[in-house]
Amino acid sequence: MIYQIPYGKGLLHFELEVPVAELAVKSLAQVLDEREEVRKAIRSPIGSERLADLAAGKKNAVIVINDITRPTPTKLLVEEITKELNEGGIPDTSITLLVATGNHRPNTNEELHEMVGYENFQRFLIVNHNASDPSQLVYLGQTRRGLDIEVNRLVVEADLTIITGIITPHQTAGFSGGRKSIVPGVAGVTSLLQHHSFPIRSEEPVMGITENNRFHEEAVEAARTVGVDFIVNVVKNHRGEIVATVAGDLEEAHEAGVTICRQAWELEVPHLYDITIVSPGGYPKDFDMHQSQKALASAEIITKPGGSIILVAECPDGIGSFGKLLIESRDPQEVIDRFKQSGFDNHNHSSKAYMYARALLKHNVYFISHHLDPSQLKTMFFYPSKSIEQAFQSAKMKCSAPPTVAVLPYAVDCLLKVRQ
Repeated sequence: MIYQIPYGKGLLHFELEVPVAELAVKSLAQVLDEREEVRKAIRSPIGSERLADLAAGKKNAVIVINDITRPTPTKLLVEEITKELNEGGIPDTSITLLVATGNHRPNTNEELHEMVGYENFQRFLIVNHNASDPSQLVYLGQTRRGLDIEVNRLVVEADLTIITGIITPHQTAGFSGGRKSIVPGVAGVTSLLQHHSFPIRSEEPVMGITENNRFHEEAVEAARTVGVDFIVNVVKNHRGEIVATVAGDLEEAHEAGVTICRQAWELEVPHLYDITIVSPGGYPKDFDMHQSQKALASAEIITKPGGSIILVAECPDGIGSFGKLLIESRDPQEVIDRFKQSGFDNHNHSSKAYMYARALLKHNVYFISHHLDPSQLKTMFFYPSKSIEQAFQSAKMKCSAPPTVAVLPYAVDCLLKVRQ
């Protein structure tokens, strides 16, 4: 039978002669008018005054936007938010767009055009956050449990701070969106090093879990300390269509979006599988190897220990700096031990190396990408393959009985629960 899986901006088709469980979430319907949905949410906020009223009497505003790696409808959000700000008396010349790069590279002008549209690129000042630039940062003290709060000074000094984003399941934060735009989005290296290390981060994937999740809780406290005035977040279905928009208070609006996100992405599977074929969901979620790891976290949950995962990700932007840690290690366990001892390294993105190593220690991981060097993948403990069929045949040989097989085409956003 012929199957398909997202790959970059298209699909890869493959044929297997064994039963394959196609794990797909139920599809929530797209809103009839995305712009009207966003406008309605902004004008009827949750737990907050209307944005135009908040803007009254204020001199300036900062809008925090996602970087190119997130499929956020930034152009639409910026246009509707700035209408409200203009109505409240804040002119375009007093509005700054701050790109929440976190510890990612800065976005190019071409990428910024794609994200915000050419007209908005010309209309507003746009700043790429740089976590390592002291001139951009300000220190606000510590959270109650000791996380240093070092963030971009623009979000602190602005009269009005608005954050935007998309709410999806997240392997460390439980869900993306909301408070994550501040930490790690516009946090400095001091905060990132602590926030991405143990004991704040979880050792295993925690998609959909925020209760007793310190990674989430510390980010909320940091965002409250900064003084986020308003959020606008969207929820999408697996086709990338907006199914809901929430706006208003940092926590109340985000929680309302989380409830909808659960409806869109919860997926119960009957058992663990011998072989799982997985994709992050295509561009921009498989933009590089750094981003593509998130799909592996979902596959870990539903694949038997010692089983095989076939990761399908285009990765046109390459591996990322974390790869150096895998290449230089004797085995995945060494990567894990080094991370537990030394914590997060902003230059090498060691948390990403740790999460790959975690999966590599428990599973055989095959990698399908036409952009990555197979010899490098081998030194990183992967099995590079030219096709899904080739990877499957190799994985099948490791099974003592006919394998159970699943394909998970939109893994990054799934909330997976294995039926006991």
